[in-house]
Amino acid sequence: MDQLTLLALDTATEHCSVSLLVKGQRFVRAEKVGNGHSQLILPWIDEVLKEAGIALGDVDGILFGAGPGAFTGLRIACGVAQGLAFGADKRLLPVCNLEALAHHAFEKAARVAVMNDARMGECYAAVYEKTEAGVKTVAAPMLIKPAMVGEWLAEHGAQYATGTGIEAYKMELAIDHAPSHLEADAMIDWYLANRDALTDAWVAPELAAPIYVRDRVALTIEERAEGKRL
Repeated sequence: MDQLTLLALDTATEHCSVSLLVKGQRFVRAEKVGNGHSQLILPWIDEVLKEAGIALGDVDGILFGAGPGAFTGLRIACGVAQGLAFGADKRLLPVCNLEALAHHAFEKAARVAVMNDARMGECYAAVYEKTEAGVKTVAAPMLIKPAMVGEWLAEHGAQYATGTGIEAYKMELAIDHAPSHLEADAMIDWYLANRDALTDAWVAPELAAPIYVRDRVALTIEERAEGKRL
């Protein structure tokens, strides 16, 4: 491996994570924080940089979880990444959380479905396939009701399933599966495995944007009273 230095961060779910790759060594902070991302993300970035003994200017690029995910969480990751990139004159790589989460599951099967809890009784879902030419998107990120998951998996020939939605909705699936969540360290693994195909995916900070699948960003008074969350 070369001496690539990468900073990655993700706040798309209830989990908050930061990972720094320096000369093949990882410096990581990760925790399930609920809605506490904004209080932790910048201190954690500062901590891993100090632990590694480098400055932000020494980083080659910044990866951030672009979604789909919680609206506020996506804005936090994108905004923090943009601010760091503007300040240090760095490029950004918006990462699809679902594709990055599928990366390690390719050890289980070649065609993997990812279903993350989107709240409001829905999942963010996509299907990916590992081929000799790289990763193929079989089903692009979309919203799906848990009741429709079995039919959707069969339609797209999924061989394995993962994601936070499996546990959140107590899914009983006909294919092998295991709940899991994405951390920034896994985003770096995903990038290193696919870097040759991602040369043109890096963007200037002003062009970075979250991946929104759900258009609704607010609940009605009745939905809030019922305890629903976006």
